[in-house]
Amino acid sequence: MRHTSATLDQRARNANPTQVVVCVVPEGASLFEIATPSAVWGPHRSANCGVDVEFVACGVRDTSFAVEGALGLSGLAPLADHIERADLVVVPTWPIAERPVDGDLVELLTAAHANGAGLVGLCLGAFAVAATGLLDGAAATTHWRQRERFEASHPQVRFEPNTLYVDEGAIVTSAGSAAALDCCLHVLRRDHGAEAAAEVARSLVTAPHRNGAQSQFASAPPLRLADDPLSRALSEAAEDIASVRTVDDLVGRARSSRRSLERHVRDRLGVSPAAWIAEQRVIAACRMLESSDEPIEAVAIAVGYGSTPTLRRAMRVHRAMTPTQYRDAFRTGRAPSRDRVG
Repeated sequence: MRHTSATLDQRARNANPTQVVVCVVPEGASLFEIATPSAVWGPHRSANCGVDVEFVACGVRDTSFAVEGALGLSGLAPLADHIERADLVVVPTWPIAERPVDGDLVELLTAAHANGAGLVGLCLGAFAVAATGLLDGAAATTHWRQRERFEASHPQVRFEPNTLYVDEGAIVTSAGSAAALDCCLHVLRRDHGAEAAAEVARSLVTAPHRNGAQSQFASAPPLRLADDPLSRALSEAAEDIASVRTVDDLVGRARSSRRSLERHVRDRLGVSPAAWIAEQRVIAACRMLESSDEPIEAVAIAVGYGSTPTLRRAMRVHRAMTPTQYRDAFRTGRAPSRDRVG
């Protein structure tokens, strides 16, 4: 795992090319939350998308215990045996209502971070990551119901209530349940590229990328799960985003009134149609930057920006880096770009 994109690339070239993902399984944990990281990094997923990942499920001390519903779980590996070689450590949850975060876990997470591993705290697992003190002065999130408890326990951490996940580089935290899946796919995409994340997402019948800045609250199923004219129109628009210049173009594709389109997109995705178009244009640009050697100007034109400066501004807003920086960070197995102006 990495603290920055460059660190990940360096580790991949100079160390074991297999990414070791260690998942911490707490006693009494929710089965759904344990299954989420396994669904993204487990062997049945990673092997099918061409990503070289070793997924290890570990108990902090014991390797057999009961999880949610008093179901017995066995066959786990001891966390201390794998923490030193971990590239990424995922804590999918922690039963904070029943007991404080284990002191041994805090020490092992701190050691893993010092060794260069990334840390991911999903839902209530954010409490375990925050307990290390490594998030002090930084931002984090967890399930919205636990905001007061989190802020009281970790006053030095800046809590982000209206977000699905927060990426601080070396440490990523997420809101609950479905947002944890979005977070895992985001980290997979960040570490292995858009195609790997898209392949895993397709196998899970979910979207490969939802912006972490989206609200934690959803009033209707995401468009990707529906089969209706609006969903099909947005899917087609995303595939041909260069031709979608304005929201009116989207209205024409959906054969809907502008007011109706605005309402349905906001209800289903939590963003305005204009914001959706902007994000889809950035996603299309990122895919080209990752998978092709096209000049930055050609990428800008192909996805509908029209000029390199416009693409550059959009990339800075949505990805906090320039197109050239993004290409250098996420193109695997290629030399850095010589086009430094992008």
